[in-house]
Amino acid sequence: MLIALFLGSSLFVYLYNAPTATGKAAPLKAYLAEIPGYTASFDIDLGAEAYAMLKLDDYLFKTYSNQNGPITLYVGYYYTSNKAYAAHSPLICYPSHGWKVDEQPKTQVLQLGKHKIVYEEIVTSLGQQRELVLYWYQAREKANVKVYRNKIDMGYNKLMFNDPKHGFIRVSTPFVGDAGYDVTKKRAIRFIQTAYPFILRFANQSSKM
Repeated sequence: MLIALFLGSSLFVYLYNAPTATGKAAPLKAYLAEIPGYTASFDIDLGAEAYAMLKLDDYLFKTYSNQNGPITLYVGYYYTSNKAYAAHSPLICYPSHGWKVDEQPKTQVLQLGKHKIVYEEIVTSLGQQRELVLYWYQAREKANVKVYRNKIDMGYNKLMFNDPKHGFIRVSTPFVGDAGYDVTKKRAIRFIQTAYPFILRFANQSSKM
C-alpha cells in the first residue's frame, strides 16, 4: 500500500505539476574546481552541438590527475523532470566514437558512509587504449543505474523538496602501463570517495523558484 501511495503521488507530481526550472547558487564547475589530492588538468568542451543534443542545463567535463594517473569526470545536469531520458549511456557514446565495449556492464554498489552509490562499470578499448568507466544517475542523494528508479527518486524529490534536478555521472580512467583491473578500479574508487561529497553539495542545493 505504501508503494502504491508513493507511486500515485509521483504520478500526480509529474502529471499535474508542470516542470519548473530550478536555480543554483553556483555552477557545477565552482563545486568541482578542486578535488583534494588531485590536480585539475583541463576542461573538455562538449561543443554546442553535443550540448544541445544532450539537452544539458549545466555540465562539467574535466580531467584530474595525481601520481597514480589521470581521471576524467563527466557530470551532466538537468533542472527539470521532463529531461529524464536526455542522458546518453556510455554503451551508446563510446561505440559511436569507435570504442569497443569489452564486456557487458556490471552493476556494483559503493557504500560511502550513509550514502550508497549503485553504479555500472564497463571496460572499453580503442586500439591499444583501454579505459575503465563507472557511471550512474544522481537525484539529490540517490544514486542508481535504472532510468525508472531515477524517475521515482526525481518524483520523490520534487514532491518533498520541490527539486526535480537530476544528473548523469561518469568516471573514467585509463589502464596505465602494466596496471591491471584491480589497481585501475582502486584508483577510480578513491577518486569517487574524494569527489562525491562535492557532487552531493551541488546535488542537494534547494530549488529557487
